Amino acid sequence: MIAPVGLKNLLEVMSMMAETERLIADLYRTCADIWEEDREFWLATVAEEKKHAKNIEKMAQIIVAKPEQFEMGRPFNQVAIRTIKTGLEGQLERLKKGQFTRERMLFVARDIEASVIEKSYAEIVRTNDVGYQALVNEIVQDTTKHKNSIEQRIQELKAGG
Repeated sequence: MIAPVGLKNLLEVMSMMAETERLIADLYRTCADIWEEDREFWLATVAEEKKHAKNIEKMAQIIVAKPEQFEMGRPFNQVAIRTIKTGLEGQLERLKKGQFTRERMLFVARDIEASVIEKSYAEIVRTNDVGYQALVNEIVQDTTKHKNSIEQRIQELKAGG
């Protein structure tokens, strides 16, 4: 069971993680506005990033409803998440100022998706709760798909497509 202090910190971290997913969605929406040729791809990814934010919020609700079914896993540092958010905000500003080429933005997006995978939402808490695990798995699968799709676009661009 997660202690009350641990639960409060965990919920704050999860809230920040949901905000980060929405910020990624904003970044990708801006890409959709800039690069018409990739618009559908970016908009589909935006929808999934927003879904990830909702999943994280649902995960937090499950933890609040059944804290006895969860144990703290690998701690996530609020300062680290804040640093990630600040970095994303900087990327978004540079993108809006036209400082990224299409190819460079694809590299940035690939790195974002790789870092999200490495964050491993599955490690935040330990639980056998099937609903919680399903939400985590959905985020991880989508993120892997995003990374692979972005990598494919990079390869197509390099090949002259």
